[in-house]
Amino acid sequence: MKKSQPRKSPLAASIAAAVFGLAAALPAMAQDAAPRPEEGAVELDRVVVRGVRGAQASAINAKREAHQIVDSISAEDIGKLPDVTIADSLQRITGVQLRRSAGEGALVNIRGVPQVQTTMNGELYLGAGGGDQYGQPNLGRAQPDFVDIPPTLFSGVDVVKSLTAADLDGGIGGTISLKTHRPFDFQKGWTFSAQAEGSYGDMVEKLNEQYSALANYRSDRWGALLTVSYSDASLANKRPSVWSNGAQKSSEENVGFDFNGDGAIGGNFDPANRPREYFYNWVATELENRYTERERLGVNAALEFAFTDSLKLNADVAYTDMQNLDKSVAAQLHTSWATNQLQPGSVVDPNGVLEYGIFNYGRFQAHSLAGVSDSDALNANIELAFDNGGAFRGSLRYVHGKSKRVYEEARADAVVSRGDPITLPDGSTRYANINGLERIDASIDFRGAYPRVDMITDVTDPENWQLMSTWAQGNRMEATMDVFRGDGVWEFQDGGVLRSLQFGARYGERDYDYRAYKYLSPVSPGPCADPNLALYYYKDPLIVDSCTGVSEARLLPFSSIPDYWARFGDFNPVAVDGLGGVGLPAVDPNVMSDPVKYLNSLYPGNVAYAHAPDSFAVKEQSTSGYFQANLEGETGANGIPWYANLGVRVVNTKLTIDQYLTADSVFVGSHSWNGVNPALGVNRIVNEYTDVLPSANISFDLSDEQKLRFGYNKGVARQNLPDLGRGLVVFYAANGSAPDARHPELPPDAQIFLNGRAGNPDLEPFRSSNYNMSWEWYFADASLLNLGVFLMDVESFPGGTTQNEPQPDADGVVRDGGPVERIVNGGGGTIKGFEIGYQQAFDFLPGWWSGLGVNLNYTYSDAATGGEDIDGNVLPIGDNSKHQANAVVWYQKDKVQARVAYNWRSKRFGETNSAAWGDQLAIWNDEVGYLDASLSYDVNPHFTLYLQGTNLTGENERRYAQWSNQFYDMNIYERRYYLGARFRF
Repeated sequence: MKKSQPRKSPLAASIAAAVFGLAAALPAMAQDAAPRPEEGAVELDRVVVRGVRGAQASAINAKREAHQIVDSISAEDIGKLPDVTIADSLQRITGVQLRRSAGEGALVNIRGVPQVQTTMNGELYLGAGGGDQYGQPNLGRAQPDFVDIPPTLFSGVDVVKSLTAADLDGGIGGTISLKTHRPFDFQKGWTFSAQAEGSYGDMVEKLNEQYSALANYRSDRWGALLTVSYSDASLANKRPSVWSNGAQKSSEENVGFDFNGDGAIGGNFDPANRPREYFYNWVATELENRYTERERLGVNAALEFAFTDSLKLNADVAYTDMQNLDKSVAAQLHTSWATNQLQPGSVVDPNGVLEYGIFNYGRFQAHSLAGVSDSDALNANIELAFDNGGAFRGSLRYVHGKSKRVYEEARADAVVSRGDPITLPDGSTRYANINGLERIDASIDFRGAYPRVDMITDVTDPENWQLMSTWAQGNRMEATMDVFRGDGVWEFQDGGVLRSLQFGARYGERDYDYRAYKYLSPVSPGPCADPNLALYYYKDPLIVDSCTGVSEARLLPFSSIPDYWARFGDFNPVAVDGLGGVGLPAVDPNVMSDPVKYLNSLYPGNVAYAHAPDSFAVKEQSTSGYFQANLEGETGANGIPWYANLGVRVVNTKLTIDQYLTADSVFVGSHSWNGVNPALGVNRIVNEYTDVLPSANISFDLSDEQKLRFGYNKGVARQNLPDLGRGLVVFYAANGSAPDARHPELPPDAQIFLNGRAGNPDLEPFRSSNYNMSWEWYFADASLLNLGVFLMDVESFPGGTTQNEPQPDADGVVRDGGPVERIVNGGGGTIKGFEIGYQQAFDFLPGWWSGLGVNLNYTYSDAATGGEDIDGNVLPIGDNSKHQANAVVWYQKDKVQARVAYNWRSKRFGETNSAAWGDQLAIWNDEVGYLDASLSYDVNPHFTLYLQGTNLTGENERRYAQWSNQFYDMNIYERRYYLGARFRF
């Protein structure tokens, strides 16, 4: 596909220029101060660990020194975490599970739950969200989307599994603590590093680029740092699926033949009957080719200044900007909700799963998408720390975050089928696509590793194709965060068991505003008594104009728009036979990469109108205080040293939720379903609650090499703000004409309820009681054997559920209804399991063997809720794999470093889908494993060349509905290769 450049951000360029200017001016500002020992000042070789061995040793040491259960990742070099993304590195940690976006690590779970707090340098980090096609990123969540965050900005990451009262509340699985470089982390004088990298994907077949640089200056009294990262990536993601338009049940009576082999043609829809007389008839089988272009900029600037020997200022700012462009073409075989299109020769198993189907379709189309997002986030921190070496030390801190994301998309349906009859302005009647095909025969085979489609009817002639429907929409999200906090420590010098008291208070505000809009244009030829009735969202000749009673949109056969379409044939590894090697005609998403410009070129005058049902605002105010006692002593006949902290954190949370009131009878546009519903008022909901969160951690030094730890804490995780604020948003689809009409008594353009989604302002937060135990044996340098046991007793799991509801069609009459996805308060449950890890550097081996090392770990996590599937099986917590394992083998000797890493997780439950007439089908992700490798060579102490590869086995992520042979969807990711160089001096 042709490349369209994402838009550049003037703000990002200005910030980069400003901080580079600051770095250039630093030498003139430098002044000597009297030498003094500075707390936290360490030499470069103690902080910037070199190589995989040094990174493992540093991470193990951080775990050993902690007074709670923590796992760490340390940079192998300045600006070089062990993997391509932060999330990819996190998945190597015991108990951390990864979710991907276009093949890149995006979100993580800790021990099976996604309610994970993310902090940067100890305080809440406000991210800008990801680049998904639906425009619903996690900007309003505690966990940011790591796709936005350049990994080169960070020196390391901690995963905290057993929290203390002093730790920020907000997660039940744990906390991900991002750590940026600070000026006093480096030696005196100047430090520079830089990295340049090119990468290549075997599907997108384009060269990507990534650059980063760090400059740091430090004297005895002050230091300043600047890090800049830039990357431009093109990524491929194939996505075959069946779920986009839901499912129906089609019986043997509907299709007219016996497919269950019992010798009779039955029509019983009771799921209890086996073999079933019906099959699950997915409305649309979709083969999507998606290409993503991501341009990232990251800037981190920091200043440390010691006013006196006891008073120090820390100030830093982190800025990220990402331009994301998704372009896709999907071949869509569509039943138009008819139940009679399956042909003899199809294969249906006793559960009603269609394994191989031959269909006679009345509708075949190519769906094109171009979605453009621009997201940026600014996180600023200023902290004044006091420590004069006496009993008291403390700090005052202010943190400000601001993030914004603008998303716009254009969509188009091109059809090769003829569609329904329409009336033209001259009064004549014809089919919507007069050159289209009456019926399309095709077969679909789900029995192999990938779906296989055979187009029996030739659909490659562009003379049969027409642009039928097109539309554009967008949304704008803004979030701000302000935090004021003070922390103090009082140390006791008498050598007693009570060593210190920690205390602090925090006030934080987070505002989230989501505004959805649709582009309407005056399509109707008129005249219209009300000008609003001339405005349309869907531009489609199948829609009857409300002003004139005839077809409302232009007829656009491909022959009339030669610059708007192209051929697409790269569905590999999904096989699509019958395209004759020429590809599928479809609207070219490259033409749509500026959605409004594209739409105006066909239907001028598009204006963005706010759509109130999908808009909302949430304000969160949080006030908390904590008190913690730190204890130390010895116990037992052998005087075993122990360390403990006991404390409590009290958090008061106030949520103010603004939902916008609307009415179906009040709308802007030609129809309520083809326009927007303006806000008629605000429904303000205020929820307030207080949580008391005790915690206790104790560790015993069983010997110089062994530690035993116990931890307990109560945790609370905030609800996702979009889940609280969104109202009921509904979607409709045309009724269609015989024989495929859903309701033969209604006209073809009647709008029938398709599906919906809704939030819930009454959601309770996630609350849990967590119990942890860990035994650790540091048996050699850079080596560790550890065993952990955990239990999370969760009160409630708010989660998504899809149910068939009796929702009205666009005319207000309730007929079939359809699936509505809602967020509800779920039942409680427990997550329990164990984890075991083994890390060792084989320094004791002779010769070159001494450079070998391993990092192996396994996690067992079992979690069940009260939900059940159609077969009565109890369902586990969503997105949790019961089994997870990592195996890393590394080598470091002289100038050579190498690493091979494999990450595997077992199948995991996702959600229930009852779109097929209420049957509770459980949606599962298959097991999946990823193989990555890296190799580097130190040309000299200042220059390193490296080569990396990710997803080397070409792994993909497949989902199935209830039974493993019932295909649901698949994300097919590419192999990626990286070649780069790092400089340091």
